[in-house]
Order: sequence, then structure tokens, then C-alpha cells
Amino acid sequence: MSPPTEPDLLRCALPAPDPDHVADLRKPFRWHAALEGLRLARKKPKFAGPTLAKWFREQRSMGSRDRRVVQRAIYGIIRQELLFLRAGARGDEDQLEHWCAVLEGERFAHLENGTPAEDFATALSLGYRIASEWLDALGPVEAARFAQLQTHRAPLMVRANLLRCTRDELQARLKEEGVETTPCAIAAHGLELQERANVQALASFREGWMEVQDGSSQAFVDALPLAAGQTAFDLCAGAGGKSLALAAQGLDVWANDIRPKALSELRRRAERAGAGVTMGEPEDQVDIAIVDAPCSGTGRLRREPTLRWGLEQDSLLDVQAELLSDAATWVRPGGHLAYATCSLLAAENDPALPEEMAEWPLVEARMIWPQEHGTDGFGWRIWRCPE
Repeated sequence: MSPPTEPDLLRCALPAPDPDHVADLRKPFRWHAALEGLRLARKKPKFAGPTLAKWFREQRSMGSRDRRVVQRAIYGIIRQELLFLRAGARGDEDQLEHWCAVLEGERFAHLENGTPAEDFATALSLGYRIASEWLDALGPVEAARFAQLQTHRAPLMVRANLLRCTRDELQARLKEEGVETTPCAIAAHGLELQERANVQALASFREGWMEVQDGSSQAFVDALPLAAGQTAFDLCAGAGGKSLALAAQGLDVWANDIRPKALSELRRRAERAGAGVTMGEPEDQVDIAIVDAPCSGTGRLRREPTLRWGLEQDSLLDVQAELLSDAATWVRPGGHLAYATCSLLAAENDPALPEEMAEWPLVEARMIWPQEHGTDGFGWRIWRCPE
């Protein structure tokens, strides 16, 4: 038996040919819209994601099909940008032509391969350090699987709100509403939609039967040592996906965040879900403190390809360490501290422990890679406070 062939890391993230998309894109209105969106996004690369989201909302003359075609082209170019540059593309129109060529079958056979890490960085349109770390962690075959997944749009997943229904009940109701789903294997209460849908327009959503939440975040909550009646403090709650999941399992939850708008959204979501979540800090120590820390977001690159343009590796390590130290003061003896990021970088998922946690035993450490379960990338660590 011949040995397995090593994957071509330079070309491992190229999407499959799709000439129909090219024909759709070459319609003048869509072509010019794609160029306009790219140029606008490049003005402030670090904020390209919200800039594009706002721009698409404002395009009243753009139909839903127009929007899908233009979005796919813009985000496809962002994902393939370093490869296109290596192939000689200059300027947005040139990049757009290269995108069309790829979907017509171009594989850039004339390009010579470099080192594996160089080629992997080019394929992902990321820096060498990140690509090298991931290649070492995954190996060439798994790294190629990871890269290929980046060419596909991330799925939409929801969590059944146990205060309203079970997962089976939610799945049955969604089917009645015309939405087909499959159980999320990695999350006990999660469902993955088989096709995109306007979830917020569904009666089941408006009545609080579900929350939109990726399976990786749900799996993190499932991993926590929870029991009804426990107290929990979510220090970086954001809009409250994890706070709501904890409340749905019978915990008394406090949630805090430095962004007032995020907490306002959490209040609205909690009311819709029928979940009791108290905003602010608890009066005493809790059974479990959660830090879903701000991070590079490298686990969400498939969902948010523009993150590549504003990625600052290691820029938040000090903030993450400060949050961990603060969280430790809120944990009662015998309680737990859970730290998580939507990052796939080792430095962000293995933070330096503060002195007060030097003797805390590590209960669990896990990193979820997107190609394993089709979810976002996510990492967490859980420690127990000695009694």
C-alpha cells in the first residue's frame, strides 16, 4: 500500500468550482456592488465587519439574491487574498477576476510551493505565526481539513430554552414552521438548521423557545459542573447567551459587562426567555464564575472572515489575565472558575494564572476545532477553588 499523499497546503482552502456563481456575479450591478463594498471595507480594515454589515443593510435596491452573490464574492476574496496576491493580483478588480477564475476551475498550478507553514499562511490569508502554530497542532492532513472548512459558510445553530421546551419539542415546532433541523451532536440542547432562515421572524423565537447560539458555546455550558439552585456570575456576559443558558438550568445568575448596550440586549432576551438574570455584581461569592474573555476571535474566522484584517495577536493577553484574577475573587471555596475564548490560539486559551490560583486544580481543558463538529472554534479551562 502506497503512503498517503501529503495535502497541498497552498491550495487547500480553495473553494470548489461554481461557474453559475460567476455568471451571476458578472451582471454589472452585482460586479460594481462587490467592488464598492470591498473599497469601503478597506478604508478601515479593523472595522470591516460592521462596516460591511451596515453597508449591506443600506442597499435598498439590492434584492436578496443580489446580496447573497455580492456577499459571497467579497468574503471569498477576503479569505483568498494572500493567495491572489501571490498569484499577481493587484487592486480590487484584479482580485475579483481572480475570484471568478477560481470558481471557473483555476488552481494556480504555476505557483511554486514554499515551506508548509508559508503555504498554510497563504491559504488562510493569515500571519505566519498563527498558521505555523495551527499546522504544528493539527498536522498537515487535519490542517487542510480545517482550511477547506473555511470556504463554507458557517451554519446557524440554536439552543432550546429549557424554561419553555425540550430540544425535541423545539425541533418538532420548527418543522411545523417550515424549518428543518438536526440535533447538534456536541451540545445537549442544540439544533443545527439545515438551511438559512430568518429565525427572529418565527413565532417559536418570539415566544422564547430558543436562542441563537453556536454549538461550541453550548458545549462549554454543558461542560460546567452545574446544579439547580447554584449561584453563578458571568463577568463578561455580552448579550447574555451563556447567562440565559445557565438560568434555564435553574441557577441564580448575575451578569455584568462594560458595554451598557450589551446588557440592555440581555435584559430584552431574558424577558423573552422568561429567565431570571440579575444585572450587575453579586453581593457575595458564587458557586461558579465565568469569564468568556475578549479575544482575537480566531475561532470565528469562518463566520466573520473580516477578522483577518484587524487581527492583533497577543494584544489582549494582559486583559485576559486581569479578568481571570478578578474572577477568582468571586469564587467561594469549593466553587469553580470557568474561562473561555472563541480563539484557537494557545496563548489565549492557556492564560498565566494569578498567584491566588496557583494551588487551584484544573478540572478540564478543551479546545474545539471547527472541522471536528462543524461549529466555531472555542477553548475553555475550568478550575476548582480549594476548600
